[in-house]
Amino acid sequence: MTPEFLADNELHTQIQYRLIEQISESERRYRELVENLREIVFKCDKAGNLTLLNKAWTLTLGYSAAECLNRPIDDYLHAEDRELWLNFLTQMHTQQDLACWELRFHHKNTEIIWLELSARSEAQGEISGSLTNITDRKRAQAALREANAALQMRIEQLRVENRERKQTEATLVQSKEQLREQKQQLEATLQELRQTQAKLIHAEKMSSLGQLVAGIAHEINNPVNFIYGNIIHANKYIQDLLDLVCLYQEHYCAPAKDIQEKIENIELNYLLSDLPRLMSSMQMGADRISEIVLSLRNFSRLDEAEIKPVDIHEGLNSTLMILQSRLKGANNTSIQVIKEYGELPRVECYAGQLNQVFMNLLSNAIDAVVSRCQCEAIDGKHCQGVQQKDRELSFTPIIEIHTEVAGDRYIAIRIIDNGIGMTEVTKRRIFDPFFTTKPVGRGTGLGLAISYQIIVEKHGGLLECASEVDKGTEFSIKLPIALSS
Repeated sequence: MTPEFLADNELHTQIQYRLIEQISESERRYRELVENLREIVFKCDKAGNLTLLNKAWTLTLGYSAAECLNRPIDDYLHAEDRELWLNFLTQMHTQQDLACWELRFHHKNTEIIWLELSARSEAQGEISGSLTNITDRKRAQAALREANAALQMRIEQLRVENRERKQTEATLVQSKEQLREQKQQLEATLQELRQTQAKLIHAEKMSSLGQLVAGIAHEINNPVNFIYGNIIHANKYIQDLLDLVCLYQEHYCAPAKDIQEKIENIELNYLLSDLPRLMSSMQMGADRISEIVLSLRNFSRLDEAEIKPVDIHEGLNSTLMILQSRLKGANNTSIQVIKEYGELPRVECYAGQLNQVFMNLLSNAIDAVVSRCQCEAIDGKHCQGVQQKDRELSFTPIIEIHTEVAGDRYIAIRIIDNGIGMTEVTKRRIFDPFFTTKPVGRGTGLGLAISYQIIVEKHGGLLECASEVDKGTEFSIKLPIALSS
């Protein structure tokens, strides 16, 4: 072997070791992120035996992860809730939907802890999910039920007292009215508590998701930069080797028999032409990964939790990059995105929260055009011959994004789709918490409510909607350029 070959082989080995070290370090940091989540993260085998637990399990239930691994999770469930879990185990082999329940668990000190379970089946029948502590909420609901029971008892007592004392009808009506008002106030308070709790949970999940996305993007960025930097040198080395082979072919036209057989076996001419194309493809792949990592880091914006001037177009483009896979196919038709960006100044805002608004509005726009594509496809099945083909090609899903300066103090952002649109009844309720037109399990009814809160309450702007059935929807955002003004 030549010294040059040994050096190249050693370089190749060193690159492999460096890549293995980078991947191991990325996996360690990812596990560290999971370990530090407030929610319990778990995995079970298909028999229900625990195979993975993070620290939140110990903090919530008091048991160490080591003593619980390889034991059935129903060992820690309340007896009345075990049947629900066992039924879930038998059904998860035939369905892939996310399952959610509220279950009671036994704390190590015998206390009953309520946990909200979200789980789904994975490959080889494994089950993964999370457990959120909702004990405080359950206690509040129990206290409210007791208060309602006491209130009902008080009503009955007043009725008995009124009958016994033969009070006038006016006094009885007045008492009933007072009690009715109290009940309405309690119901309004409960509704407000539910909305507040849901928003807090959503905000916490978005914060955790942002940290996870930023951490993964950071960890991926290191090995990608290593690969990206070495591809340039690898291209040069390979080109030098190819030039050397060509010189050998030019000056030694009659190589030895063994060399000639090797040339035929490895198809040298094809290798010489295909290797540069192969390296070019690898370069394009590294460039694409770098773009995706940059978009993830821009979207999460963990370092921009406070108000600061940002480029609105950068946030829109990062959101579109993250949604790229959903934009590529709707009823076998790609969604066309038209961007008409004006010249905008940098806007003072909470960048991470504003990106969350863009994500909600663009996701809804994608859902709307996908739904219309599906409706068009269904209607097209009733057509015949050329008419059917013309109908299937008549609809082009489009999402438009327009930005412009609006006066001296504001900028405007419009997101327009040509999807299924909304009725007047739906349009009046879209910003109400928990209102959704999506099927169960696909929408929480909080996306637009939180978006409205972020734009109007946090930024002092406007969020408006215009829509017409079968013609599309337009969301208009108006933001002040400077929050201090």
